[in-house]
Amino acid sequence: MRLAKDDFEYVLGYHAAPMLLGFKTANLITFRKSRFADFDGMLESYTPCFNCKGISVFRVSEKNGLVVIMFYRVDAMERDLNRKEAREILRRCGYPMNGSIFEMLEHLRERVESEKTFPHEIGLFLGYPPGDVEGFIRHKGRDYCCCGYWKVYENESDARRLFGIYDSCSRHFCRELECGKEFAELVRAV
Repeated sequence: MRLAKDDFEYVLGYHAAPMLLGFKTANLITFRKSRFADFDGMLESYTPCFNCKGISVFRVSEKNGLVVIMFYRVDAMERDLNRKEAREILRRCGYPMNGSIFEMLEHLRERVESEKTFPHEIGLFLGYPPGDVEGFIRHKGRDYCCCGYWKVYENESDARRLFGIYDSCSRHFCRELECGKEFAELVRAV
């Protein structure tokens, strides 16, 4: 079954509402391109909306008919990746420390293509706390306090509060779409 424009907006709303509403730095979504008549054209048609709202789009990976896309806010990502703890993790993973956000994303894409799984530092690009990314790396994904949008190793109460906000964002965004609100009206400029 082919999905239409409304389905694309619903998928975006469900999976990326926290970023679309300005509460999160980025979201990753995997699309099966064959589910849409013209996925690339449809994605391109949203560029003006994304640009005027401060959202950028980056193809992290594309193979076997699947495309992994990161929807992100440049200013928020720059802030997150420039935190001391984040920079140390990225340095250890070989990122260009004086590079632009785009150069950092290009390096991330190279790491995704060269590894069998997503490199753990991808969490930094998604706005996860550096302590939780470091904890995930150090503990190999085990021994976490709680699990929601990511595995939490520090500040469990803060993470649970954020998870609740993110869940509310998704419910709100999808409910508004179902009630007939325009996608572009719902996306916030930050």
